[in-house]
Amino acid sequence: MKKTTLALSIASVMALSANATTFKQPDQEFIEAAAAIGMTGENWDTPEFVSSAMPHVYKFAHSYTLHKGDYVRELERSEQSLDLERVMVQEFDGPMSAKDFLMNRMQNHNAVIIKDGKIVHEHYGNGLDEFSTHLDMSVSKSFTAMAAAIAVGKGLLEWENKAIEYVPELEGTAFETATVQEVSDMRTAVVLAAGTAEKYWDTRLSEAQGYYGQEKAEAYPNGTMDFFPLITERQDYAMGEKYDYQDVNSELLGLIVDRATGESFTTILEQDLLQKAGVAADAHFMSDKKGLAMGSTGMNMATKDLARVGLLFLNEGRNEKGEQVLPAEFVSDLWEGNDKVRSAWLKGKESALADGYYKDQFRVLDVGGYRVLAMVGVNGQMCAMNRETNTVIALNGAYPMAETPRFAAMQFHQFIPAILDAVSSN
Repeated sequence: MKKTTLALSIASVMALSANATTFKQPDQEFIEAAAAIGMTGENWDTPEFVSSAMPHVYKFAHSYTLHKGDYVRELERSEQSLDLERVMVQEFDGPMSAKDFLMNRMQNHNAVIIKDGKIVHEHYGNGLDEFSTHLDMSVSKSFTAMAAAIAVGKGLLEWENKAIEYVPELEGTAFETATVQEVSDMRTAVVLAAGTAEKYWDTRLSEAQGYYGQEKAEAYPNGTMDFFPLITERQDYAMGEKYDYQDVNSELLGLIVDRATGESFTTILEQDLLQKAGVAADAHFMSDKKGLAMGSTGMNMATKDLARVGLLFLNEGRNEKGEQVLPAEFVSDLWEGNDKVRSAWLKGKESALADGYYKDQFRVLDVGGYRVLAMVGVNGQMCAMNRETNTVIALNGAYPMAETPRFAAMQFHQFIPAILDAVSSN
Protein backbone atom coordinates (compact mmCIF):
# COMPACT_ATOMS: atom_id res chain seq x y z
CA MET A 1 0.00 0.00 0.00
CA LYS A 2 2.77 2.43 0.94
CA LYS A 3 4.63 1.82 -2.33
CA THR A 4 1.48 2.52 -4.36
CA THR A 5 0.87 5.76 -2.45
CA LEU A 6 4.53 6.69 -2.86
CA ALA A 7 4.46 6.11 -6.61
CA LEU A 8 1.39 8.33 -6.97
CA SER A 9 3.02 11.00 -4.81
CA ILE A 10 6.20 11.05 -6.89
CA ALA A 11 4.21 11.13 -10.13
CA SER A 12 2.27 14.09 -8.76
CA VAL A 13 5.48 15.90 -7.77
CA MET A 14 6.97 15.47 -11.25
CA ALA A 15 3.76 16.62 -12.92
CA LEU A 16 3.62 19.74 -10.77
CA SER A 17 7.25 20.45 -11.58
CA ALA A 18 6.74 20.19 -15.31
CA ASN A 19 5.75 23.84 -15.61
CA ALA A 20 8.94 24.98 -13.91
CA THR A 21 12.06 22.85 -13.77
CA THR A 22 12.62 20.35 -16.58
CA PHE A 23 13.15 16.68 -15.67
CA LYS A 24 15.70 15.01 -17.93
CA GLN A 25 16.96 11.49 -18.57
CA PRO A 26 20.69 10.60 -18.54
CA ASP A 27 22.45 12.01 -21.61
CA GLN A 28 23.24 8.94 -23.70
CA GLU A 29 25.23 10.89 -26.29
CA PHE A 30 27.50 12.23 -23.56
CA ILE A 31 27.77 8.82 -21.88
CA GLU A 32 28.97 7.30 -25.16
CA ALA A 33 31.50 10.09 -25.67
CA ALA A 34 32.81 9.65 -22.13
CA ALA A 35 33.14 5.91 -22.64
CA ALA A 36 35.51 6.59 -25.52
CA ILE A 37 38.11 7.81 -22.99
CA GLY A 38 37.24 5.13 -20.43
CA MET A 39 35.08 7.35 -18.21
CA THR A 40 31.83 5.86 -16.97
CA GLY A 41 29.09 6.61 -14.49
CA GLU A 42 30.85 4.29 -12.09
CA ASN A 43 34.41 5.66 -12.26
CA TRP A 44 33.98 9.38 -13.01
CA ASP A 45 35.13 10.50 -9.54
CA THR A 46 38.40 8.55 -9.58
CA PRO A 47 41.61 10.61 -9.73
CA GLU A 48 42.07 9.77 -13.40
CA PHE A 49 38.73 11.20 -14.53
CA VAL A 50 37.39 13.58 -11.87
CA SER A 51 38.73 16.75 -13.50
CA SER A 52 37.23 15.81 -16.88
CA ALA A 53 33.92 14.84 -15.30
CA MET A 54 33.24 17.83 -13.06
CA PRO A 55 31.53 20.03 -15.70
CA HIS A 56 29.31 17.16 -16.84
CA VAL A 57 28.43 14.83 -13.96
CA TYR A 58 24.70 15.53 -14.08
CA LYS A 59 24.60 13.99 -17.56
CA PHE A 60 25.28 10.54 -16.11
CA ALA A 61 22.10 10.75 -14.02
CA HIS A 62 18.51 11.86 -14.17
CA SER A 63 18.37 15.57 -13.44
CA TYR A 64 16.28 18.70 -13.25
CA THR A 65 17.22 21.78 -15.25
CA LEU A 66 16.75 24.89 -13.09
CA HIS A 67 16.14 27.68 -15.57
CA LYS A 68 17.55 31.14 -15.07
CA GLY A 69 15.08 34.00 -15.02
CA ASP A 70 14.92 37.37 -16.76
CA TYR A 71 16.72 39.13 -13.92
CA VAL A 72 20.50 38.75 -13.83
CA ARG A 73 22.51 40.37 -11.07
CA GLU A 74 25.30 42.21 -12.83
CA LEU A 75 28.61 42.11 -10.97
CA GLU A 76 30.91 45.04 -11.57
CA ARG A 77 34.66 44.74 -11.39
CA SER A 78 36.23 46.51 -8.47
CA GLU A 79 38.86 49.13 -9.13
CA GLN A 80 40.89 47.42 -6.40
CA SER A 81 41.54 44.03 -7.96
CA LEU A 82 43.20 41.24 -6.01
CA ASP A 83 46.35 39.87 -7.61
CA LEU A 84 46.69 36.27 -6.39
CA GLU A 85 50.31 36.20 -7.53
CA ARG A 86 51.06 38.85 -4.87
CA VAL A 87 48.99 37.29 -2.07
CA MET A 88 51.16 34.89 -0.11
CA VAL A 89 50.03 31.69 1.58
CA GLN A 90 52.21 30.17 4.28
CA GLU A 91 52.81 26.56 3.25
CA PHE A 92 54.80 23.86 5.07
CA ASP A 93 57.73 24.32 2.67
CA GLY A 94 57.69 28.10 2.72
CA PRO A 95 55.56 30.98 1.39
CA MET A 96 53.80 30.44 -1.93
CA SER A 97 51.63 32.71 -4.04
CA ALA A 98 47.91 32.18 -3.58
CA LYS A 99 47.67 31.57 -7.32
CA ASP A 100 50.14 28.67 -7.24
CA PHE A 101 48.70 27.35 -4.00
CA LEU A 102 45.17 27.38 -5.37
CA MET A 103 45.94 26.00 -8.81
CA ASN A 104 48.60 23.44 -7.95
CA ARG A 105 48.15 22.39 -4.32
CA MET A 106 44.35 22.66 -4.20
CA GLN A 107 43.77 21.66 -7.86
CA ASN A 108 41.32 24.51 -8.42
CA HIS A 109 39.41 25.12 -11.66
CA ASN A 110 37.40 28.29 -11.03
CA ALA A 111 37.48 31.05 -8.42
CA VAL A 112 35.29 34.13 -7.96
CA ILE A 113 36.05 36.53 -5.10
CA ILE A 114 33.67 39.40 -4.36
CA LYS A 115 34.16 42.24 -1.89
CA ASP A 116 31.55 44.91 -1.24
CA GLY A 117 29.44 43.48 -4.05
CA LYS A 118 32.16 43.85 -6.69
CA ILE A 119 34.50 41.29 -8.22
CA VAL A 120 38.09 41.61 -7.05
CA HIS A 121 39.23 38.37 -8.71
CA GLU A 122 37.89 35.71 -11.06
CA HIS A 123 39.43 32.99 -13.16
CA TYR A 124 38.14 29.92 -15.01
CA GLY A 125 40.09 26.86 -16.09
CA ASN A 126 39.58 23.30 -17.28
CA GLY A 127 37.88 24.60 -20.44
CA LEU A 128 35.21 26.47 -18.45
CA ASP A 129 33.90 30.02 -18.46
CA GLU A 130 31.64 32.10 -16.22
CA PHE A 131 28.51 30.36 -17.55
CA SER A 132 29.81 26.77 -17.37
CA THR A 133 28.31 24.43 -14.80
CA HIS A 134 30.45 22.51 -12.34
CA LEU A 135 29.40 19.83 -9.89
CA ASP A 136 29.22 21.38 -6.42
CA MET A 137 29.25 18.09 -4.50
CA SER A 138 28.10 18.72 -0.89
CA VAL A 139 27.67 22.45 -1.41
CA SER A 140 24.35 21.06 -2.66
CA LYS A 141 23.37 20.30 0.94
CA SER A 142 23.22 24.01 1.70
CA PHE A 143 20.86 24.50 -1.24
CA THR A 144 18.59 21.77 0.07
CA ALA A 145 18.45 23.59 3.41
CA MET A 146 17.75 26.90 1.66
CA ALA A 147 14.77 25.25 -0.05
CA ALA A 148 13.59 24.07 3.38
CA ALA A 149 14.01 27.56 4.84
CA ILE A 150 11.97 29.09 2.04
CA ALA A 151 9.25 26.47 2.60
CA VAL A 152 9.26 27.38 6.30
CA GLY A 153 8.98 31.05 5.38
CA LYS A 154 5.92 30.23 3.27
CA GLY A 155 4.29 28.47 6.21
CA LEU A 156 4.43 25.07 4.50
CA LEU A 157 6.97 23.46 6.84
CA GLU A 158 7.91 23.68 10.53
CA TRP A 159 11.44 23.10 11.79
CA GLU A 160 10.31 21.62 15.11
CA ASN A 161 7.81 19.17 13.62
CA LYS A 162 8.76 15.52 13.55
CA ALA A 163 10.17 14.38 10.22
CA ILE A 164 7.80 11.41 10.32
CA GLU A 165 4.84 13.80 10.08
CA TYR A 166 5.92 14.51 6.50
CA VAL A 167 7.38 11.09 5.70
CA PRO A 168 5.28 8.33 7.36
CA GLU A 169 7.60 5.74 5.79
CA LEU A 170 10.12 6.62 8.53
CA GLU A 171 8.17 4.44 10.96
CA GLY A 172 10.54 1.82 12.34
CA THR A 173 13.67 3.62 11.10
CA ALA A 174 16.36 5.42 13.09
CA PHE A 175 14.74 8.74 12.13
CA GLU A 176 11.40 7.98 13.76
CA THR A 177 11.79 10.53 16.60
CA ALA A 178 13.88 13.16 14.77
CA THR A 179 12.62 16.67 14.18
CA VAL A 180 13.12 18.42 10.85
CA GLN A 181 15.61 20.72 12.60
CA GLU A 182 17.67 17.79 13.90
CA VAL A 183 17.75 16.30 10.41
CA SER A 184 18.81 19.65 8.94
CA ASP A 185 21.55 20.08 11.56
CA MET A 186 22.76 16.48 11.07
CA ARG A 187 22.13 15.78 14.75
CA THR A 188 20.53 12.36 14.19
CA ALA A 189 23.70 10.22 14.68
CA VAL A 190 22.29 7.26 12.79
CA VAL A 191 24.39 4.18 12.02
CA LEU A 192 25.33 3.65 8.39
CA ALA A 193 26.16 0.33 6.77
CA ALA A 194 29.08 -1.51 8.34
CA GLY A 195 32.14 -1.37 6.11
CA THR A 196 30.86 1.44 3.93
CA ALA A 197 33.78 2.95 2.02
CA GLU A 198 33.23 6.51 3.29
CA LYS A 199 32.43 7.42 6.86
CA TYR A 200 29.66 9.83 5.89
CA TRP A 201 28.32 8.09 2.80
CA ASP A 202 26.47 4.79 2.72
CA THR A 203 27.22 3.22 -0.65
CA ARG A 204 23.73 1.76 -0.77
CA LEU A 205 22.44 5.32 -1.01
CA SER A 206 24.53 6.12 -4.08
CA GLU A 207 23.40 2.86 -5.67
CA ALA A 208 19.71 3.56 -5.01
CA GLN A 209 20.05 7.08 -6.42
CA GLY A 210 21.89 6.06 -9.56
CA TYR A 211 24.69 8.44 -8.57
CA TYR A 212 27.26 6.12 -10.12
CA GLY A 213 25.22 5.15 -13.15
CA GLN A 214 21.93 3.38 -13.59
CA GLU A 215 22.97 -0.29 -13.47
CA LYS A 216 23.28 -0.57 -9.69
CA ALA A 217 20.02 1.35 -9.25
CA GLU A 218 18.13 -1.55 -10.83
CA ALA A 219 18.18 -3.31 -7.44
CA TYR A 220 16.17 -0.37 -6.00
CA PRO A 221 12.93 -0.13 -7.99
CA ASN A 222 11.72 2.88 -5.97
CA GLY A 223 15.06 4.67 -6.07
CA THR A 224 16.16 6.50 -2.94
CA MET A 225 12.94 5.59 -1.15
CA ASP A 226 14.16 2.01 -0.96
CA PHE A 227 17.21 3.17 0.98
CA PHE A 228 15.66 5.03 3.92
CA PRO A 229 14.10 1.90 5.54
CA LEU A 230 17.60 0.35 5.70
CA ILE A 231 18.71 2.85 8.36
CA THR A 232 17.38 1.36 11.60
CA GLU A 233 20.10 1.93 14.23
CA ARG A 234 21.44 4.96 16.04
CA GLN A 235 24.65 5.70 17.90
CA ASP A 236 24.62 5.83 21.70
CA TYR A 237 23.54 9.48 21.92
CA ALA A 238 20.18 11.06 22.58
CA MET A 239 18.50 12.37 19.44
CA GLY A 240 19.86 15.82 18.71
CA GLU A 241 22.88 15.50 20.98
CA LYS A 242 25.70 14.74 18.52
CA TYR A 243 26.65 16.21 15.15
CA ASP A 244 27.68 13.52 12.69
CA TYR A 245 28.10 14.46 9.04
CA GLN A 246 26.01 11.96 7.07
CA ASP A 247 24.55 12.46 3.61
CA VAL A 248 21.35 10.59 4.40
CA ASN A 249 20.17 13.59 6.46
CA SER A 250 20.36 15.85 3.42
CA GLU A 251 18.47 13.34 1.30
CA LEU A 252 15.76 13.09 3.92
CA LEU A 253 15.55 16.87 4.24
CA GLY A 254 14.94 17.17 0.50
CA LEU A 255 12.20 14.54 0.68
CA ILE A 256 10.58 16.38 3.61
CA VAL A 257 10.44 19.59 1.56
CA ASP A 258 8.91 17.69 -1.36
CA ARG A 259 6.21 16.26 0.89
CA ALA A 260 5.53 19.55 2.66
CA THR A 261 5.19 21.57 -0.55
CA GLY A 262 3.76 18.95 -2.90
CA GLU A 263 6.47 19.48 -5.51
CA SER A 264 10.18 18.87 -6.01
CA PHE A 265 12.31 21.18 -3.89
CA THR A 266 14.20 22.01 -7.09
CA THR A 267 11.19 24.14 -8.08
CA ILE A 268 11.71 26.28 -4.98
CA LEU A 269 15.39 26.53 -5.80
CA GLU A 270 14.65 27.64 -9.34
CA GLN A 271 11.83 30.13 -8.78
CA ASP A 272 12.35 31.37 -5.23
CA LEU A 273 16.14 31.28 -4.90
CA LEU A 274 18.20 31.22 -8.09
CA GLN A 275 15.98 33.44 -10.23
CA LYS A 276 15.64 35.98 -7.42
CA ALA A 277 19.38 35.88 -6.70
CA GLY A 278 19.90 36.81 -10.34
CA VAL A 279 21.85 33.85 -11.71
CA ALA A 280 23.14 34.18 -15.27
CA ALA A 281 23.04 30.52 -16.35
CA ASP A 282 20.79 27.49 -16.05
CA ALA A 283 21.74 25.05 -13.30
CA HIS A 284 21.17 21.29 -13.12
CA PHE A 285 20.22 19.26 -10.05
CA MET A 286 20.75 15.51 -10.16
CA SER A 287 17.92 13.15 -9.27
CA ASP A 288 17.08 9.51 -8.85
CA LYS A 289 15.01 7.81 -11.54
CA LYS A 290 11.77 8.53 -9.68
CA GLY A 291 12.32 12.28 -9.52
CA LEU A 292 13.60 12.64 -5.96
CA ALA A 293 16.46 15.15 -6.26
CA MET A 294 19.80 14.24 -4.68
CA GLY A 295 19.72 16.59 -1.71
CA SER A 296 23.28 15.88 -0.63
CA THR A 297 25.17 16.24 -3.92
CA GLY A 298 22.92 17.22 -6.82
CA MET A 299 23.73 20.84 -7.66
CA ASN A 300 25.66 21.63 -10.86
CA MET A 301 25.94 25.38 -11.44
CA ALA A 302 28.25 28.13 -12.59
CA THR A 303 30.84 29.30 -10.06
CA LYS A 304 29.90 32.94 -10.57
CA ASP A 305 26.27 32.09 -9.87
CA LEU A 306 27.32 30.29 -6.69
CA ALA A 307 28.96 33.56 -5.64
CA ARG A 308 25.76 35.44 -6.45
CA VAL A 309 23.87 33.21 -4.03
CA GLY A 310 26.61 33.76 -1.44
CA LEU A 311 25.94 37.50 -1.55
CA LEU A 312 22.50 36.92 -0.01
CA PHE A 313 24.17 35.95 3.28
CA LEU A 314 25.94 39.30 3.49
CA ASN A 315 22.65 41.16 3.07
CA GLU A 316 20.35 39.42 5.57
CA GLY A 317 18.91 37.22 2.84
CA ARG A 318 17.98 40.06 0.48
CA ASN A 319 18.98 40.53 -3.15
CA GLU A 320 20.28 43.79 -4.59
CA LYS A 321 16.71 44.93 -5.30
CA GLY A 322 15.84 44.61 -1.62
CA GLU A 323 13.62 41.55 -2.04
CA GLN A 324 13.70 39.08 0.87
CA VAL A 325 14.89 35.94 -0.93
CA LEU A 326 15.86 33.90 2.13
CA PRO A 327 14.06 34.38 5.45
CA ALA A 328 16.02 36.89 7.51
CA GLU A 329 15.65 34.74 10.62
CA PHE A 330 17.18 31.76 8.83
CA VAL A 331 20.23 33.79 7.79
CA SER A 332 20.62 35.37 11.22
CA ASP A 333 20.33 32.00 12.97
CA LEU A 334 23.06 30.58 10.74
CA TRP A 335 25.47 33.36 11.68
CA GLU A 336 24.63 33.27 15.39
CA GLY A 337 24.22 29.53 16.02
CA ASN A 338 22.89 28.21 19.34
CA ASP A 339 23.96 26.11 22.31
CA LYS A 340 22.56 22.90 20.81
CA VAL A 341 24.63 23.00 17.62
CA ARG A 342 27.77 24.17 19.43
CA SER A 343 27.52 21.32 21.92
CA ALA A 344 26.78 18.81 19.16
CA TRP A 345 29.84 20.03 17.19
CA LEU A 346 32.15 19.26 20.09
CA LYS A 347 31.05 15.61 20.04
CA GLY A 348 31.89 15.18 16.35
CA LYS A 349 35.22 14.56 14.64
CA GLU A 350 35.20 17.93 12.82
CA SER A 351 35.67 19.82 16.09
CA ALA A 352 39.40 19.21 15.58
CA LEU A 353 39.24 21.44 12.49
CA ALA A 354 38.19 24.66 14.20
CA ASP A 355 35.89 26.21 16.76
CA GLY A 356 32.45 26.46 15.26
CA TYR A 357 29.29 24.53 14.54
CA TYR A 358 27.20 22.91 11.83
CA LYS A 359 23.70 24.28 11.34
CA ASP A 360 21.18 23.74 8.55
CA GLN A 361 23.72 22.16 6.20
CA PHE A 362 26.20 25.04 6.63
CA ARG A 363 29.45 25.20 8.59
CA VAL A 364 30.38 28.26 10.64
CA LEU A 365 34.08 28.23 11.51
CA ASP A 366 36.39 30.60 13.36
CA VAL A 367 39.61 30.52 11.33
CA GLY A 368 42.53 32.93 11.16
CA GLY A 369 40.68 35.48 13.27
CA TYR A 370 37.62 35.46 11.00
CA ARG A 371 34.15 33.96 11.32
CA VAL A 372 33.34 32.19 8.07
CA LEU A 373 29.95 30.85 6.97
CA ALA A 374 30.61 28.14 4.43
CA MET A 375 28.93 25.80 2.00
CA VAL A 376 31.45 23.00 1.53
CA GLY A 377 31.83 20.11 -0.91
CA VAL A 378 34.56 17.55 -1.37
CA ASN A 379 37.23 17.80 -4.08
CA GLY A 380 37.43 21.59 -3.65
CA GLN A 381 33.90 22.98 -3.91
CA MET A 382 33.13 25.89 -1.61
CA CYS A 383 31.31 29.15 -1.11
CA ALA A 384 32.57 31.02 1.95
CA MET A 385 31.19 34.28 3.31
CA ASN A 386 32.72 36.70 5.84
CA ARG A 387 30.74 39.65 7.16
CA GLU A 388 33.63 41.65 8.63
CA THR A 389 35.29 42.03 5.23
CA ASN A 390 31.99 41.78 3.28
CA THR A 391 33.54 39.07 1.13
CA VAL A 392 32.38 36.00 -0.80
CA ILE A 393 34.85 33.36 -1.99
CA ALA A 394 33.47 30.78 -4.45
CA LEU A 395 35.66 27.89 -5.57
CA ASN A 396 35.24 24.84 -7.80
CA GLY A 397 37.95 22.27 -8.42
CA ALA A 398 38.95 18.64 -8.70
CA TYR A 399 41.24 17.69 -5.84
CA PRO A 400 41.81 13.96 -6.47
CA MET A 401 40.83 12.79 -2.97
CA ALA A 402 37.38 13.29 -1.51
CA GLU A 403 37.90 13.99 2.18
CA THR A 404 41.28 14.63 3.78
CA PRO A 405 42.51 16.63 6.80
CA ARG A 406 45.22 18.02 4.55
CA PHE A 407 42.75 19.61 2.16
CA ALA A 408 40.57 20.97 4.97
CA ALA A 409 43.63 22.64 6.48
CA MET A 410 44.69 24.10 3.12
CA GLN A 411 41.22 25.46 2.52
CA PHE A 412 40.28 26.87 5.92
CA HIS A 413 43.56 27.53 7.71
CA GLN A 414 45.69 28.67 4.80
CA PHE A 415 43.83 29.92 1.72
CA ILE A 416 40.76 31.60 3.20
CA PRO A 417 42.61 33.56 5.92
CA ALA A 418 45.22 34.69 3.37
CA ILE A 419 42.50 35.99 1.06
CA LEU A 420 40.59 37.72 3.85
CA ASP A 421 43.79 39.32 5.11
CA ALA A 422 44.49 40.55 1.59
CA VAL A 423 41.05 42.05 0.98
CA SER A 424 41.19 43.70 4.40
CA SER A 425 44.35 45.57 3.50
CA ASN A 426 43.62 46.04 -0.20
